[in-house]
Amino acid sequence: MSPKTIILLLLILSFILFLRVIIHIQNITPVTPGTHITFEGKIVSQPKIGITGQRASMILPNAQRISILFSNRDQLLYGDQVMVSGIVDYFDPPGARQGQKRDMAAYMNQPEYKIVKKARSNLIFRLRENLVYFFNSSLDPSSASLMLGITFGIKQEMPEEFYLNLQKTGLMHVVAASGMNITMLGGFLIAFFSLILRRQTALILSIIGILFYTVLAGFEASIVRAAVMGIIAFSAGILGRQSIAFLSLFFAGFVMLMVHPSLIFDIGFQLSFMATAGLIFIRPIFYLSSKLKHIIKRSVVGEDLTTTLAAQIATLPILLINFGNYSFWSVPINAIVLWSVPILMVIGGISAIIGLLFENAGRLALYTSLPFLLYFEGIVNFMGDRITPIIFKFFPTVLVTGYYLILIGFVLFKKRR
Repeated sequence: MSPKTIILLLLILSFILFLRVIIHIQNITPVTPGTHITFEGKIVSQPKIGITGQRASMILPNAQRISILFSNRDQLLYGDQVMVSGIVDYFDPPGARQGQKRDMAAYMNQPEYKIVKKARSNLIFRLRENLVYFFNSSLDPSSASLMLGITFGIKQEMPEEFYLNLQKTGLMHVVAASGMNITMLGGFLIAFFSLILRRQTALILSIIGILFYTVLAGFEASIVRAAVMGIIAFSAGILGRQSIAFLSLFFAGFVMLMVHPSLIFDIGFQLSFMATAGLIFIRPIFYLSSKLKHIIKRSVVGEDLTTTLAAQIATLPILLINFGNYSFWSVPINAIVLWSVPILMVIGGISAIIGLLFENAGRLALYTSLPFLLYFEGIVNFMGDRITPIIFKFFPTVLVTGYYLILIGFVLFKKRR
């Protein structure tokens, strides 16, 4: 197939996808306080049972999260498909901490609901509950919530001060277990295996490592999507063809959005897609200079650092739009702490496996993460207490467009040289 034919096909598919997303957006009922809405979706967090009811999160048709206080009539579980009908009460609940509104688009109290379909299996639920218990019983609250978020994408309450410091330093994305984490994990595994094996063998083993991590995370939808895109990017390294990787990424995104157009609003999907694009197009630029390439090859953390920087450059506007904080210190802070994230993911995953079988042995394995946790938390708390970020209540679309146009132009310029 000629390049012109491929470009024409991509343009046609892009136009079809554009129409699909536009039609979906037009069919979305706006969610405003006092509005009565009816929708069907899955429970995406383990319900917390209290005296007044059980609180759980669901995903609205526009891919935003809604926190719902259900009655205790039926026992709800993570993964249950539920039909909900009720009034959106408020967006800023009393006592909500700073930045919490970005976690939830809306709140609802005591709606009518009907369980459409129970979760297929309680195996994933039991696994997640055991993981939460294992980490919470082994580490302090800050470290436990950080490890659960980094390693498995499990969100739980963390101390207020640490939560705010993560926002100030621009590191909230590390607890999302998104494409950023997948790319960092892949970069770390490649760097490690490349020390003792040929590059292509190291890439294959890294892909196997990503697949294993996906299984360990209980096939969480966001992690599966991130893993698919991460594998596409690393497969390009095996095949040695950027064009194949780009086409694979495009068609993966096309299929996902055609089936679930609401993913266009999902931060996990956005981070996964752009982080993968960064791996495909930005990372190779670091290797164009023979001197820089030599330094990267000689450095133990070179592969990991180039992977992290490529993902950061590609996802910066998305992080600003969704987390709303920006400090000029966030880039150097990310640079000095993100190398520890894949190490924590590996230690967390291995410790969890051992801990589910032999709790005390797993706890000992988990304690090897303490130096890295102390380092990560120390930097976050030290810098978070001393910097005042710029708060973006609204990040103009024109700036996002301009950023990516300049980035695309730079990549094309470097590629043609």
